[in-house]
Amino acid sequence: MSLFRNVLELLIAVPRPPAVAPAKTGRHAIPQIPEALARIDDPYGIIWRVNNAFRRFNAVRALRFLQGLLTAPTYPRPILIVGMPRSGTTMLFQVLRASETLGSRPSEGHNIWRRFHHPRKSGWGSDHVGKGQVRFGERRYVNAHFFAYAGRKRLIDKTADNIVRVPYLLDLFPDAIFVVMKRNPCDAINSYINMWKQPGGRFRSYYVPTDLDIPGYRQKRMWCSTLIRGWREFASKPVHEIGFEQWRQYVDAIEEARRVVPSGQWTEFFLRDLLDHPESTSDWLFKCLGIEATPAVRAKLHELIANPINGLSAPAREKWRTQNPEELAELLPRIADQCRTLGCTVDANTGMFEYESIAPSLGRNGALPSKSGECLLSTLSGH
Repeated sequence: MSLFRNVLELLIAVPRPPAVAPAKTGRHAIPQIPEALARIDDPYGIIWRVNNAFRRFNAVRALRFLQGLLTAPTYPRPILIVGMPRSGTTMLFQVLRASETLGSRPSEGHNIWRRFHHPRKSGWGSDHVGKGQVRFGERRYVNAHFFAYAGRKRLIDKTADNIVRVPYLLDLFPDAIFVVMKRNPCDAINSYINMWKQPGGRFRSYYVPTDLDIPGYRQKRMWCSTLIRGWREFASKPVHEIGFEQWRQYVDAIEEARRVVPSGQWTEFFLRDLLDHPESTSDWLFKCLGIEATPAVRAKLHELIANPINGLSAPAREKWRTQNPEELAELLPRIADQCRTLGCTVDANTGMFEYESIAPSLGRNGALPSKSGECLLSTLSGH
């Protein structure tokens, strides 16, 4: 019965690809609801739900989904970009989408990953989904959903919140290649703080069943980004405390994922490597993913480095020092304690950031110094 209900929901709620905006520095994603409606305090998300019912209908894609249900396509070695949020994942996704051999949704796959595991189905616990939670009919349904977008091309998906669902995803796709992009922790948390400060709930994820009393945040039920474990304990805490806890749980999720994902299926690196060493880093990554660095892919990479997308402000290093310096200074000791597992250090007093770059380990054309197939330095992965 649950699978039948999901099919009916998809027939009237298949997301439509958003219009493509002209390239410009820091261009934003298209808002989920019109700006005038976004100003209304809508604690139960009624406006959002009605708006989406109209925006998402696509008869052609719904028919392709039904075809996928009947033919049961599979996706060997899918590429799953799973985080960390606000760390360059959208840029990487758009670069890889330029490959003619890969197929994907046009944007993040929140709708499909929540279809069977929405937090309301577990008492509003969190976005975390663990091993052994793939339900009856779910694999067929998920594959049919992606077939509606990707056809029979090799699948690539980018959903940054999936960093807290890796054990579940490994059950669903046992041979998946997982990609994690990392960033200066202070800048990442700074972005999480700024997400909460965005007007109109641009980064809304859920309308939670508990009133929020977050200082300086006027929305009463609208949670932003990943719904973390223990979120109710943060329902009245300052935004920077919530942002730090989201980041901390991402770090814990990465550490957990490294233990369960085979080393040849796990790739992580810092955004700064891709920005500072685009050719060698991208060549290394393409080899790890088993895709060809075509002229179209390289052109998209250089285009997006010059004109970043989905940014909250113009690109710059250490933006936290000018945007939220007091909040981050308060968090520095805790950040310093947590960040070593990412392969970086942050000085607890000054915030100076240093990280283990993969660039010195790359030879000509991104050649790896270690044996073929090892796409992550052992000092980071623990494998």
